[in-house]
Amino acid sequence: MKEEKRIYVVVAATVQTLPGGKGTVIQPYGRQIAQACHVVSKLRLGRGEEGFTPVTTIILQARDSNELSHVFILAVRKHLKPVPFGDENKEVYGDIKPVTAIAFYATKEQVMGVADYLPLWES
Repeated sequence: MKEEKRIYVVVAATVQTLPGGKGTVIQPYGRQIAQACHVVSKLRLGRGEEGFTPVTTIILQARDSNELSHVFILAVRKHLKPVPFGDENKEVYGDIKPVTAIAFYATKEQVMGVADYLPLWES
């Protein structure tokens, strides 16, 4: 029996806007949830999905932008084709558009060694 693919989403609890973590933005819970919604929409639209097909979605929390980037690189190396979402909010992040969430399709087995150590998102 083929294992079902799920959508895995990773959101950053804090976003570093300057090198060395000198500009750190703590992401409010509502913004984190919005980032998760945006990146899942981007993932689904990028696959050219027509209509809506329910897919189990697992939302995980990275501690910060650095951990989010690390998971993105691991997902690329495993050929999971992660999709990043960069938020554009000048009032919050200044002139940069930081990646605040990523999403990818994977089976439980494929996510091992990529994001299996991250905790489930919770407020």
